Amino acid sequence: MNWKSLFTPGANMSPDEARAFMAEHRLDEYQLLDVRQLKEYEKGHIPGAILVPVKELTERMGELDRVKPTLVYCHSGVRSKAAAQLLQAEGFANIYNMSGGIIAYQGGKVAGDESQGMEYFVGKNFPDVFQMSYAMEEGLKQLYLALEDLVEDDTAKVLLARLAKFEEGHKAMLRSRFPDNAVDEVTDSELLEGGFERQQILDHYRDQITQLEDIIQLAMMLELQALDLYSRLSRTSEDAESKVFFESMAKEEKLHLKYLSDEYDNLLAV
Repeated sequence: MNWKSLFTPGANMSPDEARAFMAEHRLDEYQLLDVRQLKEYEKGHIPGAILVPVKELTERMGELDRVKPTLVYCHSGVRSKAAAQLLQAEGFANIYNMSGGIIAYQGGKVAGDESQGMEYFVGKNFPDVFQMSYAMEEGLKQLYLALEDLVEDDTAKVLLARLAKFEEGHKAMLRSRFPDNAVDEVTDSELLEGGFERQQILDHYRDQITQLEDIIQLAMMLELQALDLYSRLSRTSEDAESKVFFESMAKEEKLHLKYLSDEYDNLLAV
């Protein structure tokens, strides 16, 4: 697809085209703009979306990049169309309205406000940021091992063991990719990727996780929340080293999600 041809005045992008565009581009190559209200955003938004309610758009245009391709969405596509036209009238280039809005979007969504999980990273130096991400990987590994003990289905146990090894492999990747940063080995962590607490997830899902489908959906939810958190951190970080790190972590979360999506597709095909 010729993406450049899509970004013309008044152009629309279908939700499927938006998903494909975001999958094929780095976070720093575009911006995703949610123009709904805060309560709507908190209930569910596309990972990495910047919240600027349409009524605040005129006053907050300075927060946006005027050159980057901008995908604008709302609930059904009405407010986002008006917002896209407003941005175009103010000289923004490459504005695109996601037709049908988030109700037509079949990709993953996450909950929470723009500050969720940020407290573990904001204001920290890079070694602390690295250590926190490393610990969150261990926390997710421990969650999968705990769920493995709870489920009875052998196939589900195999998948959970594989996901735990996946997180251990990600820790090894972090050590090899950032060898100059000493890391204290973590054998247990209560925090998970995305800013959740392990016991909180266990208490909420222990009676709901019984089948392979349940496990994959939970894993996808956690990876989506992590993608959202790292996307927000990469956008707001003022430290160049941390910014690059968060972008790399977001990229890894996209890879994790692809693996889980493929597993889910294989399950549905049976």
